[in-house]
Amino acid sequence: MRLRSVVAIPLLIVGFMATSTQAQAASEREVVRVYHQAVTPIATSGSGIGMVRTFFIPMAVDGKAADGQYLSGTLTTLAENVSDGQELRASNLTFVFGDEADQLVVGGVSLYPPAGATLAPGTKTVRPVLGGSGKYDGARGQAVSRNYGAQGWTHTFRIVLPD
Repeated sequence: MRLRSVVAIPLLIVGFMATSTQAQAASEREVVRVYHQAVTPIATSGSGIGMVRTFFIPMAVDGKAADGQYLSGTLTTLAENVSDGQELRASNLTFVFGDEADQLVVGGVSLYPPAGATLAPGTKTVRPVLGGSGKYDGARGQAVSRNYGAQGWTHTFRIVLPD
């Protein structure tokens, strides 16, 4: 009985240390910063509820522009005259990081000015990261998007990647 206790206690300690290390690693966030110029839809279809705006724009990641880095996506109007006359739009945004295998996908809803194609300049929104692929496989977290008007946009991703 005593031999079992001597063997079991170190195994419990090793098991606890491994679980603790996994929990710590899972809670560490990676921050990725994206910048791009002001946005203009490349296509618009419909009007009112159901209107879809489509975007494609090159981007810089952590201050570095490179071929194959871009944002593509759509905004779909879901409701009008919400919260001070604004529109509620759903986003489907795909950020590609140089290799089409390396992507982060962002979704969610935000309030937009009814006459504007994008968020009002000087505003920000927080959206969920729905997932990722390649080096971002299994990503979860959020993206904070800020519109600086003519100075462009930033998207700051705070993500957790699985071990």
